[in-house]
Amino acid sequence: MAQIRIARRGQPDHSESRTFPRKAMAEEWAKRRELELSSPGGILSAKWKGVTLDDAIERYLHEFAQDAGRSKRATIQQLQRFPVARVQVTELASEQIIEHAVMRRNSGIKPSTINQDITWLGIILKTAAAAWKMPVALNEFESAKLLMRSKGLVSRPGSRDRRPTYEEIERIRDYFRRSQMIRPSAIIPMEDIMDFAIASSRRQEEITRLTWGDLDDQAMTCWVRDAKHPRQKWGNHKRFKLSHEAMAIIQRQPRSHGEERIFPYNGKSIGTRWRAATAACGIEDLRFHDLRHEATSRLFEAGYEIVEVQQFTLHESWDVLKRYTHLRPEKLVLR
Repeated sequence: MAQIRIARRGQPDHSESRTFPRKAMAEEWAKRRELELSSPGGILSAKWKGVTLDDAIERYLHEFAQDAGRSKRATIQQLQRFPVARVQVTELASEQIIEHAVMRRNSGIKPSTINQDITWLGIILKTAAAAWKMPVALNEFESAKLLMRSKGLVSRPGSRDRRPTYEEIERIRDYFRRSQMIRPSAIIPMEDIMDFAIASSRRQEEITRLTWGDLDDQAMTCWVRDAKHPRQKWGNHKRFKLSHEAMAIIQRQPRSHGEERIFPYNGKSIGTRWRAATAACGIEDLRFHDLRHEATSRLFEAGYEIVEVQQFTLHESWDVLKRYTHLRPEKLVLR
């Protein structure tokens, strides 16, 4: 048996041992390992020997993604199903990252979706280096990313410009009305919620967090708690302006004893009902979030300026706000 012990000042000694059938083999291994461990970062690499990307993803999910939504966790966990997840983190090189992107492209995945894989891969590798002191070759990751961008393997998603037509809204409205007539006491008032989303530009989860206590009838404003923010997940409370139509929808909602929320429903259930409605109506590629696009565009078409529209929509930047304004030429008023 060959054994190596390296003393380190102010730190525990590092030791390794291995059994060989012949003394010459043991001596050769010991000399080689001593050279490897004496190189910069050698002992650190030895500490993480055998740790795969799959292990790093699992630790990341446990330590840093406990509050992540279902969609975000599913995107991260999907990486664990691919061959790249079985590579040791300390040995992950640019060619393996590029091979993953090529494999995904060949299976018909769009560059914008592949970009999500690479983005999360980068986050996990950087977390491993910063939080766990893993000797990750981040330069290999950056080199791979540069090449993939230049070859079109990855790309940022394009701006979505889907707006529902008047006919589509009316077909969905009819569907919700029929559903309400069949089960009036058990169904979410989806017609009101759809109209409120268009009138207020609020996201489906935000709608279900609005409370009577945060509503100011006189000023026609309301607070939205934990509004979506690119960097701040919690505590981003903001007050927004309500249109007359939005106020009218709020005022006709029933108030229940002990219930503070104006729309006391589950956001996921709203999404499920919306998808069922669009499917039943034969309407393709129309998301509930597209109603926010519609609301923003209608505000511009009504003549509001960017700074005024922002008081309704609460977009963080004007550049982002411009991306959501898909004006229809027939709505523009000539001066």
